[in-house]
Amino acid sequence: MLTKSTLLKYYKREDIQNEIIKHARDKEVGTRFDTFFGKRPDVLNYPRDVFDFAKRGLTSLHASEERWQNPLNIHSDMRRKEMNEERIGWDLVLDIDCPFMDYSKICADLIIKFLRFNHVKEDAISCKFSGNKGFHIGVPFEAFPKQVNNTLTKELFPDAPRKIAAYVTENIKEALGNQILKYEDSDVSQIREKVNLPPEDLLRYEEDSMGNNVAKLRVDKFLEIDTILISSRHLY
Repeated sequence: MLTKSTLLKYYKREDIQNEIIKHARDKEVGTRFDTFFGKRPDVLNYPRDVFDFAKRGLTSLHASEERWQNPLNIHSDMRRKEMNEERIGWDLVLDIDCPFMDYSKICADLIIKFLRFNHVKEDAISCKFSGNKGFHIGVPFEAFPKQVNNTLTKELFPDAPRKIAAYVTENIKEALGNQILKYEDSDVSQIREKVNLPPEDLLRYEEDSMGNNVAKLRVDKFLEIDTILISSRHLY
């Protein structure tokens, strides 16, 4: 476990403070300490705020996907219309959830390649280790058009990012299963041991053009792109 002196040394760095403030702009921010969460809603406005939280025993910072005119105006009783009026945008965050790190790495690589294939500029895509065994793949609001089918994109949360997550999941699942099998030299027992699932949950069979049953890895049983994260006021 990191000591408080190590944490303070890290959060005292101006480059760290400035990057956190840059990321927190227009966002609701959540703070967590050893045994409790800070108040909500909260914001970070100045680099010094980061260090002040660290001195109080900060263990993690959390931010909203949604961007707001004033995050401090947000409250749990707001109706969707009110939230749409207060929301000025949202970032796409795809959360890879898997018990085995190397499979998460393969998935993250495929997601980034698929986003680039769909003309998302490389410098608009971020990849951050989530702190457990997964990754957060991010695409900022500026990468999206202002309107989709005559609807302001800022009002399409959480439906649009959920649909994007489902689209990405569906289109990479074949390659993801193949790459994981390749990583394990087609040894399904190795996968079973790592994800702790019975064989019937790991494999499905599809008929090929020759009428043969071909085994396919059921990746969705142990690895998913989490859409629970994509919900109003959810912090990551």
